Amino acid sequence: MNTLDTDNLSGSGIANENGWQGNTGAERAGDSKEALAKLKTSAAETAGHLKDAAASVSSDAKDYAGSMASNAAGAFKDAVESNKTAGADAIANIAHSVKDAADGIEKQSPQVASMVRNAAEGVERISTDIRDRNVGELLDSVTKFAQRQPAAFFGVGIMAGVVLTRIMRSSDRS
Repeated sequence: MNTLDTDNLSGSGIANENGWQGNTGAERAGDSKEALAKLKTSAAETAGHLKDAAASVSSDAKDYAGSMASNAAGAFKDAVESNKTAGADAIANIAHSVKDAADGIEKQSPQVASMVRNAAEGVERISTDIRDRNVGELLDSVTKFAQRQPAAFFGVGIMAGVVLTRIMRSSDRS
């Protein structure tokens, strides 16, 4: 055999009858630099694609979160409006009951009946205000009232709590 395996000596060349064949050190360095440049370009393109994909996912997530928050806010507003109307109806029913009570005591004590009737009419006005205003306006009104009359605000709150507790207890017994 005329060929001599000199890979261990030269690193990549093969000797044959015609002489050395293969890459020289300079050619191998040039190939390595070219391969490295291609690898860098490919890595940069991949990083760009990943960045674009991440931005797209982030944008989609923000849009989804915004839509979910909007839907939740709408559902909350609808629930508050529904409960506001039910509360206004309950207050109106209380006012009608108080008026009926005033009618019942009219013969025995007309002055007390008149005061009770006036109070019931005030409660009816509150019920109408609650029904006709949106939740933001109601909260603003309550806040202003609490700032002007803090003692009255807390007194009304305590009275409302007592009344609601009694209503709840009586409905539990029924």
